[in-house]
Amino acid sequence: MTGDRLEVDREALVRCIAACDVLAADMRDLRERARRELAPENFGLGETHLRSAAELAARFRAAAIGGPVVAEEDSAIGTFAAHERYALDLKANFEAALARYDEQDAATSHRIGQL
Repeated sequence: MTGDRLEVDREALVRCIAACDVLAADMRDLRERARRELAPENFGLGETHLRSAAELAARFRAAAIGGPVVAEEDSAIGTFAAHERYALDLKANFEAALARYDEQDAATSHRIGQL
């Protein structure tokens, strides 16, 4: 690229890394909350004595945490887990870019210092 430069805002990378940490923690919290609140042992629908209520409760539980007819990755907790993994992968990419930036910056400073 003639005449073009790539500029990196180191502080922006640091902020992105921190934001990814926050997002991953939020998704982890939502996943655990979904497990607790969306899949209780008893929904109070009469599932202890009505077969139709038990079937409905099982469907709600499967949508929340997975089950025989809903794969875990297609459930609420699966969705939150996928977003958590994505945030952590993105964080790793930002950390790698920051490391390369710092390495190059140090190398450039060293070369300039030798002049």
